[in-house]
Amino acid sequence: MFSYNEYRNIITLIKNNLPIVDFSEVTEKTEKFCVLRHDIEFSIDRAYELAKVENELGVTSTYTVQIRNNTYNALSEKNIELVRKIKDLGHHIGLHQNPPLMDVDKLKTYVSTDIQMLEYYYGFYIDRFAFHRPKKEYLKQYIQIEGKINCYDKKFFHYFEERPDKLDVIYLSDSNHIWKFGHPYEHDFSNIDKLQILTHPFSWTEKGGDNYGNFLSLIKERNRELVHSMDTETSTFPKEFLI
Repeated sequence: MFSYNEYRNIITLIKNNLPIVDFSEVTEKTEKFCVLRHDIEFSIDRAYELAKVENELGVTSTYTVQIRNNTYNALSEKNIELVRKIKDLGHHIGLHQNPPLMDVDKLKTYVSTDIQMLEYYYGFYIDRFAFHRPKKEYLKQYIQIEGKINCYDKKFFHYFEERPDKLDVIYLSDSNHIWKFGHPYEHDFSNIDKLQILTHPFSWTEKGGDNYGNFLSLIKERNRELVHSMDTETSTFPKEFLI
């Protein structure tokens, strides 16, 4: 469960049924597609590892980065370099953000300002964004920002309050280490024309595992990073803490 081999199998299944394309390639006239998106929640290191797997598979996807996140620093030198490496593998970078409720004009400024911040430090243009824990008030409006792609635009996502008999776009997500809308294996692709797959790179590892084991390994990884980062900052750091 949630191993790179499982992810390879999912991508192979999709490729056998739908063309995997970038968000920018989808128009109102596109009849069949799958777009891949990865929201980076806890670890840019794990995002980079997944990006390498996708590169081996010959597919490109979108990785969205949080700038207002206490669990990783998107603007550290190390993480800037990792994000650039993800982009160099052919993937696209976007903003991942959980804005508070506000009117649409303020929201557009809020999103655009954070995108400009990422662009300044990453050194390249960013043309897309995806909401973190998206509020229904924003989803149902399909927010449009000039020159930017909203990954929850109606071309890639179907908002509903009562589920219709048929969705314009199928949306599958592994949020919280669970495929809440069904694992890709469980779906009949003969009935799917338009698909968005959202995964969270922190959930995926070489060996895979359940939610508890995954978080345990993730915490150990982040703890090692914290300890070594603290060691480089001061000569008085107790060396016995080094792992």
